[in-house]
Amino acid sequence: MEGERFLLWALLIDGKRRVLISGSIHYPRSTPEMWPDLIQKSKDGGLDVIETYVFWNVHEPVRNQYNFEGRYDLVKFVKLVAEAGLYVHLRIGPYVCAEWNYGLKCSDSRRSCGYENQEKLYASQGGPIILSQIENEYGNIDSAFGPAARSILMGSKNGCIS
Repeated sequence: MEGERFLLWALLIDGKRRVLISGSIHYPRSTPEMWPDLIQKSKDGGLDVIETYVFWNVHEPVRNQYNFEGRYDLVKFVKLVAEAGLYVHLRIGPYVCAEWNYGLKCSDSRRSCGYENQEKLYASQGGPIILSQIENEYGNIDSAFGPAARSILMGSKNGCIS
């Protein structure tokens, strides 16, 4: 999976221009036992990429106390997607819309990329994550929470660049 880069409306993957079809699976909304079947059905349906948020309100319910077990095992989920031969679009936050209660994580979210980097899950490391998105509701959060929100979002972005 080396050689990814953005080219207008397509990605260059292994020297070939590709337009990828993506769909969402939100790993905490199902059990780990369900993931392989959901991923395979996505692949059978023609998807190339599985998109998911990082659900920080369940991963760090209390500051500096982390939960990546069971249905919150993001690394296991991403590795299963890779085993199926699909790519991952990881939406690292700090906000989750997706009709998910309490999806805003206001702590320093630069840690968002730490777990994925340690496990070598980014494409530049040989992994399946080809896209990492900090926030698509950015404007709403910025206007509602002011300069502090911009600082958190920019910290997330800068923490993922390696």
